[in-house]
Amino acid sequence: MASTTNRPWFLKGGLLIDGNGGAPVSDPVITIEGSRIAAVQHGASVKPPTGARVVDCRGCTLMPGMMDLHLHLASPNSADYQNLDLAMVIRTPAEMLLDAAKNARVLLEAGFTTLRDMDWVTPLGRNFVQEIGALRDAIAAGKLPGPRLIAGAFILTTGSHHDRMQPRVFRRDLERQADGPWEIRRLSRLNLRDGADFLKACVSGGQCSFDRHDDLWDRNITQEELDAMADEAHAYQKPLAAHCHTPISVKMALQAGVDTIEHCTYADDEAVQRLAASGRYNVPTLALREESVIAERRARGAPEYVLTQAKEIADNCFATFERYRAAGVKIAMGTDTCFHPLFGSNARELEIYVSLGLTPMQAIQTATRNAADAIGMLPDLGTVEAGKIADLIAVDGNPLDSIAHLQKIERIKLVVQDGRIAVNRLA
Repeated sequence: MASTTNRPWFLKGGLLIDGNGGAPVSDPVITIEGSRIAAVQHGASVKPPTGARVVDCRGCTLMPGMMDLHLHLASPNSADYQNLDLAMVIRTPAEMLLDAAKNARVLLEAGFTTLRDMDWVTPLGRNFVQEIGALRDAIAAGKLPGPRLIAGAFILTTGSHHDRMQPRVFRRDLERQADGPWEIRRLSRLNLRDGADFLKACVSGGQCSFDRHDDLWDRNITQEELDAMADEAHAYQKPLAAHCHTPISVKMALQAGVDTIEHCTYADDEAVQRLAASGRYNVPTLALREESVIAERRARGAPEYVLTQAKEIADNCFATFERYRAAGVKIAMGTDTCFHPLFGSNARELEIYVSLGLTPMQAIQTATRNAADAIGMLPDLGTVEAGKIADLIAVDGNPLDSIAHLQKIERIKLVVQDGRIAVNRLA
């Protein structure tokens, strides 16, 4: 959604958190030209030219637009549907696309300027990457407002996590499932042809699809299949994300050379050490594991085995996050927002990170600089520096004093994306 004019304009703030981890600076003045940041200055003596367009946010903290690297925009969310199981199977792809567009807009309003969508499965038993790709392209062309979208595609193998989440009577599109390395290569190419920006492997099961958690048991694909998937993704110069809930799945993913490890649920010492040594990013997705989410599932009649697993996973994933932090594993923010929690509450993830040992500055970096680095977009995004794309937000107050400020949509006073003001609550 590039700016239609190259005439510079100026954004003034009270503080600047630039995403690089240094102390915030006072009285920033950011010059924006087209879709890029032309200059970053600070100090009360810095004055924009007389007659220039100035947006005054001097009571606010300026910082990079936030990113969520793991969510499912087309999922039925508890904000919109009372019966989530029914919504899973009766929505048409058109209705799913409308839900995705609405959820993306809500996140833009909440200060998220870049999202990495992890695909969904339609009632027709196929991936949703073509539709999310269409939404991505429409937003990029300025046809409708929304964050920058990065569209992923599952590689569905028979009986893997997302296949086992579907009802047994569901009719599967066998063209969209694969088993064995050569079928994996075919399906990888098919999804990349259909517009995927990256591929996603379900190396292990997940919260609603497995009932054992030992590292000798739970893996959904073979090493040969995973290696083939990684090879195809990288041959097309695309990343591969790996859904991993168990130690063996983390080790398999690292052996295959995946680009990001999704979730942090169960880990042994070897998995922790190897992940830290690899320099790969972990995307923890902790907001989905909180007691409030479990309680909502219970109120909605979720099966008891799902609630039991959810509690066990919650206890383990918070402990695993602390082990990852202590070992120096790189962290990039992702929430796994789908059925729960509410779209727009995504910055709650950052408060959880702080409760588990990150400083507020480190937590902010997981959603800015680290996130951009994890997806290979740091040259353009993630920090407030001259030459980078002008994705910025203005926050009422200082999130270093209270990271919870970022969760309150009324505190997100301004959202600038690609050099344009996308949300303005300054009035």
